[in-house]
Amino acid sequence: MEPRAAADYVLSLAHEYREKEVDLVLDRSESLSVRAFKGRIERVEQETEQGLGIRVVKQGRTGIAYTERLEPAPLERAFAAARENAELQDPTEVVVPPWPESVPDPSGLGLFNPALESLNVEDLAQAALEAERQALSGDPRAKTVSAVGAFRGNSEHRLVSLSGAEHVRRENSAGALCQVLLEEGERRKSGSEMWLRRHWDPAQAAGVGAQALSRAQGLFGAMPISGGLLPVVLDEYCAPQLLAIYFGAFSAEAAQKSQSRLKGRLGEQIAIDGLSLLDDPHRSGARGSRYLDDEGVLTKPMPLIENGRFANFLYHVESARKEGRNSTGHAVRAYEGSVSTGWHSIVMPTGTHSLDRLTAIPAKCLLVTELEGAAGCNGLSGDISIGVQGFWVEQGRRVHPVDNLTIAGNYFDLLKSIRAVGDRYQPNLTRHFIPALLVEGLAVSS
Repeated sequence: MEPRAAADYVLSLAHEYREKEVDLVLDRSESLSVRAFKGRIERVEQETEQGLGIRVVKQGRTGIAYTERLEPAPLERAFAAARENAELQDPTEVVVPPWPESVPDPSGLGLFNPALESLNVEDLAQAALEAERQALSGDPRAKTVSAVGAFRGNSEHRLVSLSGAEHVRRENSAGALCQVLLEEGERRKSGSEMWLRRHWDPAQAAGVGAQALSRAQGLFGAMPISGGLLPVVLDEYCAPQLLAIYFGAFSAEAAQKSQSRLKGRLGEQIAIDGLSLLDDPHRSGARGSRYLDDEGVLTKPMPLIENGRFANFLYHVESARKEGRNSTGHAVRAYEGSVSTGWHSIVMPTGTHSLDRLTAIPAKCLLVTELEGAAGCNGLSGDISIGVQGFWVEQGRRVHPVDNLTIAGNYFDLLKSIRAVGDRYQPNLTRHFIPALLVEGLAVSS
């Protein structure tokens, strides 16, 4: 069956069994990727995934079930399983909200570019092969390109109510990536680069090869530095990666489970004066943009921090009803899962400092250009302990690269230790619009 026909079939079952609170999520995604190796195309992969998730609410009890086969028998089994699961659950305060009278057309969010759908294997292959060529040219130390490829993908997310109303959000993107290894005697350094957009530019896609090479080259000559509490600049790529680990603290659901250090702190000063953090679901082209959340609630911009003070928690229907509130439109749900709280696009306003000017503010600082995993970062406590690479900077000049370093601190202290903010966001598709940050007092150790 086509997705809409499958949804209609499940809704007919709901009417037949006189279920009054039912909604559906249908997801479908397609991807095409090409991988190059030693001047030839090593692999071409084309994948399609789809599934339908059913939520049945009976007297406050929620049952979830799903199927990846959109045919009558599997749909009937999934519907029966959702009904049965609802009867087995403990009562909650969940209700399926009424469908909004009017929902804006999601095409206005700039999430889908029809031109990308014409990208074919040849287009992607040319970019991947050129990226590999650039990564291996111009430096005899470049021995191996461990990964290089180009890809495109699209997705369709469909929310359907028992009334038959539906909302369909389509997205697509294209990109390329490259990772190159340089060897000089016993020393090895790797550099990686990714390009991800909602338009296709063959030259920029292929350029990930040269940029990955440049990153690897910049790491040779790395020297140790004295540890201690140092000024640290997180560039526009690393700042959003690090801060995003801790955005779950703004979930009301997490606070209700005592899994957020922001519990009971609404209105308190949690960041420097003047700092704002906004969850913006309507930002054009952003990966998290949407007009309707996954429970059928209209979304709206929601300030999380205003002038340094904690302004709002994020709610879905269940977490909101526990506190006698309305959902803020932050329900997220994939076809195979239950409803949880998520954010859309987190935005911190840019400042006036270029990255070079930012690193020139302190006499000496560590510029972080790459994070190495997040095993030491704890979203509950806010603790930060993460390996980094970058450059030691004095008087605004990059003196030498550094690696094998760890920065440590706490997220909730970091928000109060931001000294200056960069003037741009990283250019790839993202849902975390955080500029480069100069932070005082992180602990640096080798």
